[in-house]
Amino acid sequence: MAPGCRSPGGGLPGALLLLLALSLRALAVSFYGDSYVELNIAESSTRTSLQLRFRTSKPHGLLFLAAGKEDHCLVELHSGYLKLRMNFGAGERVLRSQRSSRLNDLAWHLVELYHENDNVTLVIDKHYRTSTKMPGILYQLNIEHGLYIGGSGTLDVPYLDRALTNFRGCIDDVLFNQHEILMSLRPYPGFRNVHEVSLGCSDEFFASEDEPISLFSSKSYVSFQLWNVQGEGHLECAIRTSAQRGLLLYHSGRAGDFIAMEIEDGQIKAHIGKSKSRMQLSSLKSVSDNKWHSIELKFTTQYLQLMIDGEMVKTSLPSHIKIPLLKGPLFVGGVDDSTRAEVIKLELTSVSGKYARGGSFKGCLRDLKANSEKRSLKNVLVTKDVSAGCKTENSFKTHSSVVTTEKTPLVTAATTSVNFPEISKPQGKEDSGHFLVLNNLIVPEGGQAPLESKHIKVNLEFKKLGVRQSQIFFKIKEQPSHGYLKLGVEPEQDKGTFTMLDLWQGRVVYVHDGSEDTYDNFTFSISASSKKDMPSYLQGNEQYVFRIAITPTNDAPELMLPEGNLFFLLENSKKLLTADLIKVSDQDTESADLSLSVLGNLNTEAGFLENSKNPERAITTFSNEDLKEGNIFFVHTGVKNSRIVLRASDGEKVSNTVVLRVMAVPLDYKVVNNTGIKVLQGNAALITLSHLAVETNAIQQEMEIRYEITESPQFGEIQRQHSSGEWKQVNTFSQRSIERSRVRYYSIFKALQLENVTEHFKFKVRIGNKISDELMFPVTVKWLRYNLLKRVPLEIGKTKKKCLTSDNLFAVMVDIEIPENELNYKLLSLPKKGQMLLNNQALKKNSTFSQKSIIDHEVEYELIDRPHENTQDSFRFLIFTKYLESNVCDFKINIKADLTSIILTNNGLTITEGEGMLITKSRLFAETLDNKAFQYTVTKSPQHGKLKLINFSDSPESNDNLITFSNQDIMGERLMYVHDDTETRYDEFLLIASTKESGEWVSSAAGTEPLSAEIRFNISVELKNDEKPVRVVDKVFHVVKNGQHLLTLADLCYHDPDSDFDDGQLLYTRRGIPNGDLTLVNDTTHRLYQFKQEDLEQKRVLFIHSGADYGRFVLFVTDGKHYTSSLLEVSASDPYVRLANNTGLLVQKGKEKTITTTNLSAITNQDIRRDHEIIYEIFLSPKHGRIYVKNLATDSFTQLDLKRGHVIYRHDDSNNLFDTFNFTVYAKDIHQDARMHVRMYLESHQRPPNIVHNNNLLVEEGKPVKISKGKLQVVHENSSPSEIVFTLRAPPVHGYIRKFASEEGYLGAEQKPVLTFTQQDIDDGNIQYVQTVSDQLQDHFSLDVTNGIRVVSGIEISVDVIPKLIPLEVQNFTVIEGGSKALVEDYLKISNQHFTGLNCEFILVEPPKNGHVGNFRFPGVKLTKFTKKQVEQELIYYIHDDSEGLTDNFTVIANNTELWKQSLPQTIFVTVTSVNDEAPVISTNKILRVWVGSVTEITVDDLCAEDKDSSASELVYSITQPSNGHLALKSSPNKSILNFTQAHIMEGQLVFVHNGAMSGGFNFQVTDGLNFAPRQIFSITARTLVISLEINKGLGVFPGSRKLISAHDLKAVTNDVANIGNRTITFTIVRAPKLGRLIRTDSDKTTQDISTFTQSMVDEGLIIYEHTHNEAVGWSAEDSFTFTVSSPPAALDLQVFHVAISYEINRHDQSSRLLANTDFQVVIFTFQYRESSDL
Repeated sequence: MAPGCRSPGGGLPGALLLLLALSLRALAVSFYGDSYVELNIAESSTRTSLQLRFRTSKPHGLLFLAAGKEDHCLVELHSGYLKLRMNFGAGERVLRSQRSSRLNDLAWHLVELYHENDNVTLVIDKHYRTSTKMPGILYQLNIEHGLYIGGSGTLDVPYLDRALTNFRGCIDDVLFNQHEILMSLRPYPGFRNVHEVSLGCSDEFFASEDEPISLFSSKSYVSFQLWNVQGEGHLECAIRTSAQRGLLLYHSGRAGDFIAMEIEDGQIKAHIGKSKSRMQLSSLKSVSDNKWHSIELKFTTQYLQLMIDGEMVKTSLPSHIKIPLLKGPLFVGGVDDSTRAEVIKLELTSVSGKYARGGSFKGCLRDLKANSEKRSLKNVLVTKDVSAGCKTENSFKTHSSVVTTEKTPLVTAATTSVNFPEISKPQGKEDSGHFLVLNNLIVPEGGQAPLESKHIKVNLEFKKLGVRQSQIFFKIKEQPSHGYLKLGVEPEQDKGTFTMLDLWQGRVVYVHDGSEDTYDNFTFSISASSKKDMPSYLQGNEQYVFRIAITPTNDAPELMLPEGNLFFLLENSKKLLTADLIKVSDQDTESADLSLSVLGNLNTEAGFLENSKNPERAITTFSNEDLKEGNIFFVHTGVKNSRIVLRASDGEKVSNTVVLRVMAVPLDYKVVNNTGIKVLQGNAALITLSHLAVETNAIQQEMEIRYEITESPQFGEIQRQHSSGEWKQVNTFSQRSIERSRVRYYSIFKALQLENVTEHFKFKVRIGNKISDELMFPVTVKWLRYNLLKRVPLEIGKTKKKCLTSDNLFAVMVDIEIPENELNYKLLSLPKKGQMLLNNQALKKNSTFSQKSIIDHEVEYELIDRPHENTQDSFRFLIFTKYLESNVCDFKINIKADLTSIILTNNGLTITEGEGMLITKSRLFAETLDNKAFQYTVTKSPQHGKLKLINFSDSPESNDNLITFSNQDIMGERLMYVHDDTETRYDEFLLIASTKESGEWVSSAAGTEPLSAEIRFNISVELKNDEKPVRVVDKVFHVVKNGQHLLTLADLCYHDPDSDFDDGQLLYTRRGIPNGDLTLVNDTTHRLYQFKQEDLEQKRVLFIHSGADYGRFVLFVTDGKHYTSSLLEVSASDPYVRLANNTGLLVQKGKEKTITTTNLSAITNQDIRRDHEIIYEIFLSPKHGRIYVKNLATDSFTQLDLKRGHVIYRHDDSNNLFDTFNFTVYAKDIHQDARMHVRMYLESHQRPPNIVHNNNLLVEEGKPVKISKGKLQVVHENSSPSEIVFTLRAPPVHGYIRKFASEEGYLGAEQKPVLTFTQQDIDDGNIQYVQTVSDQLQDHFSLDVTNGIRVVSGIEISVDVIPKLIPLEVQNFTVIEGGSKALVEDYLKISNQHFTGLNCEFILVEPPKNGHVGNFRFPGVKLTKFTKKQVEQELIYYIHDDSEGLTDNFTVIANNTELWKQSLPQTIFVTVTSVNDEAPVISTNKILRVWVGSVTEITVDDLCAEDKDSSASELVYSITQPSNGHLALKSSPNKSILNFTQAHIMEGQLVFVHNGAMSGGFNFQVTDGLNFAPRQIFSITARTLVISLEINKGLGVFPGSRKLISAHDLKAVTNDVANIGNRTITFTIVRAPKLGRLIRTDSDKTTQDISTFTQSMVDEGLIIYEHTHNEAVGWSAEDSFTFTVSSPPAALDLQVFHVAISYEINRHDQSSRLLANTDFQVVIFTFQYRESSDL
């Protein structure tokens, strides 16, 4: 075995393993025809180099491929020559090796490729060189898909336009860009894919044609090219195996055909046919005896035959089993994985069950022939797990040419002779040695040759045996198949017998029958005619096979005309010449190699021959293949009678000549069928030849007969079925389409047809250039109609959903029966008050349902909202089937009102960010028809806002946790949602609406169940731009002195908190820069004063330094609305490079870890724009590992490599757990040296630390406590306590952690606590928790703990605090006026666990004011202190003193003398429930003074009643009717009232409406419901309000200007002098000015047109007259406006305010003067002067 070849066991010899260990590089790599190596790399370069060596015997195969999307470098063997294809994106160039020498000669060949810029050079074996120039301007080879060696795997790219053959042979020394590609064959997921290759150059590539093949694994196989089976298949081979099962042969065919042969239970079984219809044939003997057995498989169209060692079994094949049309490769010994699924489906025993993944034949195979074509390792396509030679063949040294007398009954002669030593055994003993040598007889095809002694040699000692040559007889047992033996022997000899002497004298001659078989044989036996005892091998018991080799000769082809020599066709048409008409036979020539020629000249006036591949072009020669494929036509052009003289040729010999007579006849036709068709409405009917057909006089000639429709059918379409299966309307169709059942009439009229209308279409027949008269094709349509048997309205009662049944809606079709599932209803309109459901899915407009769906109760009507009263709903529908559609119908639904169903309004809310909005009845409301008293409970509050209730002054109440509200709040417009101003677009809250109010159920009828509904209220938030940009990167910008540097987001960055704003659109505006300038990167002459943040992101902004080393400049940043400013500091210095990160690296022992920029990165002030310009060079390599970039060991890498994660540290798996490497980082010419530390950890470190103890701490308030090992302990199997590190995840809230250090004391304080410590610190007692915040009973903190590798997060530590003071908790209580209440434990409670059981004393530090504390056993005694035990016994009481005060309180402390502790003073508040025993008192009753006809509010300064034990709302006034007006509430001033409460007066709701006498009043009395105040009189006097226009001077205005209307121009006053500041006088404009307008100036300097204004606006100077109609004014004009004046209840009639407009009036904002004024022209010069100017 050659080094590296695969052994039968799949392994390698021990010596080879040792060699591999010493020098892996010395071995080549074997590729087996399906192999490849794929490297997933990506790179781009203008320089490429490739070197590889290969050896192979195959003419085709891919050697190397560097694959990009379009770019590629492809090296392949093509027809034995090397071919290089290169493409850089601008076009492909091809280089080839020299044609003088092929490279598939099994010698090593060296290939070298060099590419630099546009030059590509190919060098082969150091002496042949060729080169080319690449097109385009970019010469980079861009590799995105990786490198491929030996095959392209699953790669799919456009330039692999043909299936590349995988390489079969050896490849070595593959160097691509100085990287050795095949250094390692170990697969690496995501990087290297290695498929079916092995180390070493396998010896199977050098095997001879006769060398056996060993298959040694369950997946072994060899594959060969297609087995070309024509007429019969014949396969021979010899096998040797001990296996009981295995797949020997498999070949797939088209349409599911296959041939297979397998070993099953030691016997050979053959299969032929298809998966479900196959024939099987099994041998009679076993072959699994580890001996050689010959196998012959033969099949024809009649039989299947299997012969094992001469024993034949045979079976006939049924007619339905044809010889398979094979495809793909021939598999021997097994199949590949891609074919396995196909084989498994055939359920072959050898490849089923547990053998489905393997099943290959294991053993040796030789002498394989398929139809006499030898198959061996020389011509194999693909191999797997095989080797050359039979590895157990030592015991079978007998040459196949030697005939033995052992157990084999039938022996085949060899084609060469072998010399043997003479037999020296004594006569009388049986000699079983070699005595017969056979040499093939060679006979020419159809000839004869004598059988001589050189062909059959008998090695016998005739003297010792006592026989002569004439006594040695050869008996022919089986005659030759393709000839016969002519025997010129003595007449007395038996028939079919000849002697040794006949053989020597040439009397035996083999005569061949001239067939094309290349071999023949006959079987014979040998016997001796002697009276002596002869050895067994001379007794005629053994049979031998003699082979005859036939030397083929080329016979001339034979040309025949089986159908006669007359060829009919129509005039001026063309007709196909078929292989049935002209037949060429040549048994020794492939059909594709035969051709036919026309002898002489065809009569050009008659016509010509043409090939359909090149129509209308005359030909005189054509191939037999074109004839068979139907490509040859005779085209007739003129003369009716002619002839064609033909002869065939195989390239060497020509056939006989035949004459084909051509006769052209004129076209004649007739319409033989035009019967018409019958069809159901809406259905289709095929038009067949029995309905419509035309016959012509063409004989075996296809003529296109077309029917052209001249008048289409009225109620249907003529359709033709296309190849896709789709039917489409046509205007013309052919008779061929009718023959193929592809023409039909389709009834498309779906409406009802009331009359029996007839249908037809008209057409003409076109054949060639002949057109018939117009014909009519009748169509009888069976018109259909529906009968709607049931259409009864659906009744909707209490339920909201009800099924539609066949009692409501039922239809049938008249005249024909149709299944219910095919009779459908189509919804033309939907019900408005509900929806139709089908299987609980809502139906839409044009939705459909069937009659069966109605019968099966699948169709329902669902009411959406219960109506307030009985009503009706409906929908429109039509009935349709595949035949027709009905007219439109209506269906009614009667709906009864449900008084108890909830009517819900839920329309959501749209609100602006940060604002509030009322939730009104139109947005949220729940009610029933008889009940609007609904209560709402919020189950989930809004996340980004609050619900609030507002009071009557429209200011939100302090109610941040609103969870209940009612319909009254909604109707009273008191419910509001206020957004929290966050950047959220959506909010919601969930609530339940119910009829439960104040703990009671409210219902419309007694006994009715309460109602409730769950509601999700959605709130949509419209965002607004209300946030200023915020700076997120704020640092000094560094630049080289007098140099330049890109300004990027790493130096300057802002963020706009508005969620819908793109930060890239932030606009920067800069001011002057003292030490440089900002420019565009691509144009440094273009100064930048404004730029966007996206310019920083796209690296378009360049800073150029000049001047001072330090400076700063102002930047204004805006989002379009908000502005902010900041300073950008610029520092210039000498160029530098510094490390920004050097954190070190943590790597698992023996593993690798990526070094990223979080571990190592550098920064510089130089103008470096690409990360690959920052280079790291290692000058002191790591001792216990290596640095790799892209899986290649290296001593340098770039910042870009770090960012992309290409840099890897790989540990050498030594026991050294610490490593370092020193490096220099370069940025242009600047560099800095540094060292990186690498720490390794064991695999066990990946297991998390184990928490042993985690217990609560107990500390006294304000004091420290030690965190001991018993309280907190974490361990790890391979980590010491000092390596277990705790980190504070969340610090204590009411204390801090400190650490004791012997030298410095305690480390850590409240402002700066200790954040990390170790388990060793805890074990040493150095960690303390210090409690600092008073009045806290609990504290907690959380820790993360790590062993340096794994982290356990969130260890919660709880702290119990023993308070300094006794934690006394008190509770308020309620007592009835004059009553008492026991002070139980709930009112005076010490709940802390640390003080449980203490007997404390309670001391009153402040006694009650309206009562006292006493002991039940000592009534009347006021206590100042009492004990906790007395409280527990309920002996201590609070006694109220019966005063009218509604509240009281007292203060108490708890005291314990044993512990020297006491509590803080706690106050208990007492609520006194009053007893109504006081009568109301009238505290205020003054005369009310009003204006005549006015509405005047009555305040507490006019009328007020008080009651110590009643509220204002409980004090009710009862009055008599006032004599000069009436009392009312503000909300209804026209509605007179005689009762009101003191609350109405206090809330400003009570008004008096004057009407009548100037003086009057009313009697009234006040009650609290039990007690009455004395009756009193309330007096009212009135006087008249007078309004007058004090000033109306008018206004003078300069044309086109504005002028203020002041109080000096217009003023109105009233006689209400006392209330002058609160009275409003309103001017209402009745007729507006014609030449101008009145406007009002607002606080933001904007103006608006007005139609009303007040005197206060005039006084404040807000009202302006503006002249607008400048063109309507000559020199002067008059304007005015009419108005009324009112101050309720007084008013003035129409008044006029005049406005004079003239150029003589000085303009208030400029000076002017008239310079000239003539009859024809006015010239005005207007100048603007300062105040001191005068013209």
